[in-house]
Amino acid sequence: MTDFKEKYEELLKENSILRRENEFLRAKSGIDHDLRTSGQREKTSRENVLLEHLIDSIPEAIAIIDLEDRVVMVNREFTDLFGYTPGEAVGRYADELIIPEDLKHDSVKPSEIAFENHRVTRNTIRCNKAGKRINVSLIATNVLIDNEIVASLGIYRDISIEKKNQTIQEILYNISTAALNQTDIKEIYPTIVQELSKIWDTNNFFIALYDKASDTLSMPFFSDEKDQFERVPARKTISKWAIGLKKSVLLKVNDMKCLENSGDIALVGAPCKVWMGVPLKAEKEIIGVMAFQDYHDEDKFSQEDVTVLEFIANQIAIALQRRIMIDNVIMASRKAEEAAQSKQQFMSTMSHEIRTPLNEVIGITNLLLQGNPREDQMDYIKTLRFSGNHLLTLVNDVLDYNKMESGKIEFEKTSFNLSDFLKDIQRTYSFRSKSKNLEFDITRQNELPDDLIGDPIRLNQILSNLLSNALKFTQKGGIHVFLKALERTAGSTKIEFIVKDTGIGIPKDKHDYIFESYTQASPDTTRHYGGTGLGLAICKRLVELQGGHIEVESETGKGSAFRFVLSFGIAEKSEITQKGDAPESYAGLEGKRILVAEDNKINFFVANKFLNGWGVKVTHAENGRIALSLLEKEDFDLVLMDLHMPVLDGIEATRIIRNSDDPRIRDIPVVALTAAIMSETHDRIDNLNINDYVLKPFKPRDLFEKILKNVR
Repeated sequence: MTDFKEKYEELLKENSILRRENEFLRAKSGIDHDLRTSGQREKTSRENVLLEHLIDSIPEAIAIIDLEDRVVMVNREFTDLFGYTPGEAVGRYADELIIPEDLKHDSVKPSEIAFENHRVTRNTIRCNKAGKRINVSLIATNVLIDNEIVASLGIYRDISIEKKNQTIQEILYNISTAALNQTDIKEIYPTIVQELSKIWDTNNFFIALYDKASDTLSMPFFSDEKDQFERVPARKTISKWAIGLKKSVLLKVNDMKCLENSGDIALVGAPCKVWMGVPLKAEKEIIGVMAFQDYHDEDKFSQEDVTVLEFIANQIAIALQRRIMIDNVIMASRKAEEAAQSKQQFMSTMSHEIRTPLNEVIGITNLLLQGNPREDQMDYIKTLRFSGNHLLTLVNDVLDYNKMESGKIEFEKTSFNLSDFLKDIQRTYSFRSKSKNLEFDITRQNELPDDLIGDPIRLNQILSNLLSNALKFTQKGGIHVFLKALERTAGSTKIEFIVKDTGIGIPKDKHDYIFESYTQASPDTTRHYGGTGLGLAICKRLVELQGGHIEVESETGKGSAFRFVLSFGIAEKSEITQKGDAPESYAGLEGKRILVAEDNKINFFVANKFLNGWGVKVTHAENGRIALSLLEKEDFDLVLMDLHMPVLDGIEATRIIRNSDDPRIRDIPVVALTAAIMSETHDRIDNLNINDYVLKPFKPRDLFEKILKNVR
């Protein structure tokens, strides 16, 4: 007996469930052993009373079950958890007492416990006297005497709250994940319903989003056994009332009647027994309400359910708001993309609209110069041509920069002769330098290869911008260009270009600033010298997009030196069309028949004058449809096709030509005339097999050589 008391006192001091379980089994084994010893009955009776008190003091539900699966003993916590008194439980089969019908297979037998080393631990479900299912943690052990199983012991702990909290966490995670992963916000609602059904009956459940502007409730999800709504006027609905309160509500029949009688609400649809709703809040804004209702049991929901629903609703609202924000970002991005496309289309259209009259002005100017004008007229015409070309340069700067911003800039890989290229630069800028009494020269290393592969048009654009700036800002002294090879391999070379002037110079703190778009060294620069502020920005982008770099050295009053480096391929002699091979005069097109598809009368007038001067027989078509009709009736050696025309434009007309069954039409050379941005044009005419392009306003020599190259 003394030993048992010591064991009992020790048990009271222990907090661990497992330690108490082991000590209890040892005490029980000792008592059972005493039962086999005669003369110990009175002692055993007193010890059993103490044992019952001991079991009742343990804060877990305990049942002792004999080998026939009948309950031998239960404690007070067992009665509290399952609702059975000792008198109701003892003698009953454990399986029929607390194990649900669908979980009879989950019964733990002594043999199974023995197989698991006399101890089984699991989370499972048991039911109470009223039939309510309870999540429990079960520890089942065998009671052994002399290694013989005499009974089993079940210890049950209610884990319903833990299980519910775990389920709620899973619900929140799954809803948040769905909100992030779904591309359509409507696809989130089924996930919400599926998750909430884990803890509540969702047969009568809805989500309503409130539109304050129209005072309406839209139901992205609505499930109800009696009603069906998609959109209702908010007015005095319970949902609108709850939104106005800005807090959760739990209303039973009498509550709803009182609110209806006071005029606070007007019931819509079939009357329910209980209504539980919580606002959906995103930050400080209420965007809707989430509600459950029941038509049969007004005690279906408790205030605890409201608290849980509030927590879930808060996460749902955040997820919905995040999804809405993502949708808004996607929509804004789409609109920005559409705006960018509209901008590109606008720039393409403006390119055409601006270049067309420029083509007319410059074209007629070239015609006048070929007409042997008087000396006094020659000055006016040259001034007009210079102004036209200057305006064209400004237009090209703006259009090219737009292409660079949109990533549509293209670079050619063309064979060209460096000496010829530099001679053209020398002729152009020597004339302009002399007009300001400035020196101009170009110095190149002899080691530089003459035959290169690259983009001479873009190289000319870079040098022209730098030289134009040098001329603009230099009033005395001169401008000098230097070229030298930095690296050379068998197939490529790096060339350093330096454009140096003796002009006004640039303050050191403005060296980086001047390469930004639409900026110049000071506000006075534009007023005194003119310019768009795009030239250097374009130079920088053109150099960098070709893998090079550009920098400046300058001080105020001491001039400037712009240095850039580009890589070029080295061409074979056979790849270069030498200057001497080009026609010295406009000969070679005499008697050729060319169909000119051009809707602009002045543009046609200019082109026709040049073509007639070269001995070409010209036929005019005002649009693509007329051009196709003429091709079917007559034979031509080439089509000069404007790409922008009414009725049928040049692109569609060329597509029809290339798909013709008649080889006479299908194989005719087509040279495109376009005043649009070339990158935009390329996007539309891929795979059309257009033979060549002439960009308006065209140079007569360029037009002549393109026709001569492609004519039949």
